[in-house]
Amino acid sequence: MAQIPTVATARARRQQYREHMQLGFDALAGLYYAYWGEFFHLAVFEAGDDPADVAAAYQRTHQRYLEALGGAAARRILDVACGGGALSAWLADHTTAAVVGVDLSGGQLAHARRWVAGGRRPNLRFVQHDAMRLGDLAEPPFDAAICLDAACYLPDRRAALRQVAARLRPAGRLLLVDWCRTERPTALQQELILEPLCRYWAIADLETTVGYRRSCTAAGLRIHRLDDLSDRVVPNWERGYQAALRALAEPIRLGRLLRLAADTVTHGSVVIQAAKDQFQVALLAKAAAESGLLRYVSVLAERA
Repeated sequence: MAQIPTVATARARRQQYREHMQLGFDALAGLYYAYWGEFFHLAVFEAGDDPADVAAAYQRTHQRYLEALGGAAARRILDVACGGGALSAWLADHTTAAVVGVDLSGGQLAHARRWVAGGRRPNLRFVQHDAMRLGDLAEPPFDAAICLDAACYLPDRRAALRQVAARLRPAGRLLLVDWCRTERPTALQQELILEPLCRYWAIADLETTVGYRRSCTAAGLRIHRLDDLSDRVVPNWERGYQAALRALAEPIRLGRLLRLAADTVTHGSVVIQAAKDQFQVALLAKAAAESGLLRYVSVLAERA
């Protein structure tokens, strides 16, 4: 079993991101599955949608994303940092494309492979691979790639975008949806909200929309659309807050999940504290979003 390193500074989080991602998600994914669900990304709601009907919102969100990737024209789709594989499975169910999900976390991929158990979804495969090293992935070029709520964890997003671009055929599309921050937060906002949020999530820092524009250009990706979806994901914040309250109201079940998480690493007390920190995250994320500090941004680009 492995040890979870400290994540006190942005520099440490950047340098040790592989350990953070592997051990953190291996240990804590079960907590998220239990109280958030299979999809770790946010559902997008349109005007008039029922905020309580999360399943319908996810269905519409995924259909929107598939259309952005080119729909039926995409014959090979790469799901970058696929996590537990729920989105990869949805894509495999709604297209005849060959879908390949890649993730660094062995625990997440063990969960993901349930989607292909028994020979189900023959057009879907999962591969353990580092998103920072996609250029080494032994796969033919892809028509499209998607990365949801995961690029924020990567230590060098510009380099990561170059790696994704290298896996795309010419004119291949990338849809990236990520957490961003406002361009110029105050020092107090940085200290009280953004820095603790990044520390609890083991994120070095958050990108800005301007930063993504520059990074896409540097990676040889031409942006088609850049949309701020923040106002359309508002129901997710209340859902996260209520999920945290529900977990606290179920001490026996929660305690069992925490013990299971602690058993996956040598320093179980570190995992227990990291799990407890997730309840602070629910409050901080809600405050960051409602204050406008945290932005939820969609970038649709294609390889030049």
